[in-house]
Amino acid sequence: MLYTLLSDEYDNAPNSCRIALRHCDKIFSPGERVQFSPGGIEIGQNKWIDFSHCQRWQQPEHALTAESIKYINWLQWGAWINQHAISGNSLFHYRGGNIFHREIARLLQQHRDALFMAVRRNEKPDEAIHSLIGLGIGLTPSGDDYLVGLCVILLISGHPAQKYRANFLAVLEKAREKTTLLSAITLAEAINQRYRQVISNLVAKIVHDDCHRIIHTINEIKKIGSSSGYDMLHGMADACLLTSYFGEKYAYQDHG
Repeated sequence: MLYTLLSDEYDNAPNSCRIALRHCDKIFSPGERVQFSPGGIEIGQNKWIDFSHCQRWQQPEHALTAESIKYINWLQWGAWINQHAISGNSLFHYRGGNIFHREIARLLQQHRDALFMAVRRNEKPDEAIHSLIGLGIGLTPSGDDYLVGLCVILLISGHPAQKYRANFLAVLEKAREKTTLLSAITLAEAINQRYRQVISNLVAKIVHDDCHRIIHTINEIKKIGSSSGYDMLHGMADACLLTSYFGEKYAYQDHG
């Protein structure tokens, strides 16, 4: 388990504590001893974070029903989110001269398409999930960030694709060594529907089909990392498009 101290410019997140500081490099040092207690966190010899002065952030619980799945405009949500996802510097759309990056981009698209079609056809997505884990560069590779965005939507309580939760967990358990510790933990949390506040804000907009200030909400996600937010948006856009097929299925059953 990792615990993160966040400066006041960041949003809330699971297993994190936001502190009223903007620059921490002269306060905390690598290798300092950290000890947790019910009342706070002791860091080094002379620093104490008192939980009694903190407000607890509780991530809202989101859920879908067969009725809401039918009436949410999933195609429109997918188009909105995708429009913003392709505007950034995600490796999914790399067109530069770096041969290594171009090959990663090709593989990302290949395995993304395979995963999309497996879920749409109600087939096992395990192989495609495994291929995406760890695919990319940096602390949280693009393949992992994409899966985070996908799971955020597909594994919402009440979603027909929630049945794939066990597949995601099982594949991640086998493939943990392919990626970084931080990225594996972040993906595991997303599979269990635990994620950052800015992501939760967009999920709330989607499940309530509320497009008010939607551009602002999406832009907050784009600020995550150098490209992580854009990669997550790719996953969320695909999840919305996939959900539109489930919605059509429900509508067909009602009129059949």
